[in-house]
Amino acid sequence: MIQPLQHLIVILLVWCLCQLLPRRAGVHVLSVAGLIAVAIFAPVAAGFIVLTTLEACIMVVCFGRLDRSSNWRKYGPYLLLANLFFVDLHYWLLAMPVVTLAISFSTIRIFMTAKQLLNSRKKIPLSDVYWVFPAAFFLPAIVIGPVFSGTLLRDQNRAGAAEEIGLRDYRMVLQGIVLVILLSPAVGNLGTTLQQDVLDIFFVDWPFLFLQLFAAFWGQSLIAEHTSRFFGYRLPVNFDRPWKARTIKEFWNRWHRSMAQFVLQYIFLPLNLKGVPPKIATVGAFVFMGLWHNLTLGYFVWGLCHGLLLAYSGDVSESRAKRNTTRVFVWTMVICLSWFANYGPVS
Repeated sequence: MIQPLQHLIVILLVWCLCQLLPRRAGVHVLSVAGLIAVAIFAPVAAGFIVLTTLEACIMVVCFGRLDRSSNWRKYGPYLLLANLFFVDLHYWLLAMPVVTLAISFSTIRIFMTAKQLLNSRKKIPLSDVYWVFPAAFFLPAIVIGPVFSGTLLRDQNRAGAAEEIGLRDYRMVLQGIVLVILLSPAVGNLGTTLQQDVLDIFFVDWPFLFLQLFAAFWGQSLIAEHTSRFFGYRLPVNFDRPWKARTIKEFWNRWHRSMAQFVLQYIFLPLNLKGVPPKIATVGAFVFMGLWHNLTLGYFVWGLCHGLLLAYSGDVSESRAKRNTTRVFVWTMVICLSWFANYGPVS
């Protein structure tokens, strides 16, 4: 498994190389470097992602010849999402444990790219099919996301205008490293130290485990987002101060935003357009998100509960006391569900 510091060092080495090349070459060098990095640290995963990439390219070429009203063109790319099951079923398929680094995020990005290409009203040129590959192996995002379409990289590459790197970008990369390398393990160790009896599991261990996961996730996202700007590319922002969330809806507007937007656009909306009631479509979308994390009963319950909370939660109350009560309830549920999915008896 590639460690965050190793990941950052590889990114910086590629950045030094790209200083000698035209700006538009950066995305291609990053993609090849991402493939090499995954092949070194998780060779089986690299091979599987390459096969998924080829599968998507064949789908785009074949389905792209069909009329835009064709169900194969509309829904055929969803077959790619079945590849996510390899992460959880690989031991039974291969009869040995392997590192599945990058498969979950890469498969989503590959699917998004294929789907957006097939949504095009124009004939799909072969040069556009290529962008499935950068979506799969974009180096800054291989470890933990965010999720985005390769068409985002294509459009920014063709625009040719590089992102201006500011002091804030360097500061955010440093903040990401501090969160991942120092704060995340320190919080986890502190929670273990403070845990003394059964009651402390709820009052001490659960919040600390959640903070440990948050620090690692947020830190790695910051590294991906801001090192991408070194190469002139802007990725979706994964976290927008989630601690300010007062409701479950606001929480998902701030937490893992790229994945929340993915399930809204590619799971919820198709279900709703097919006649599924909005509340049921919301629950179905978040059950998918839970099983995307892990094919376990724990994450099924996690997705089901988040979906139900989103579907049946009301608007923000005008009463300050009720707002505070709602905020406490939301964060208690978020922390408890996170513990149940990751560390509970059916995790």
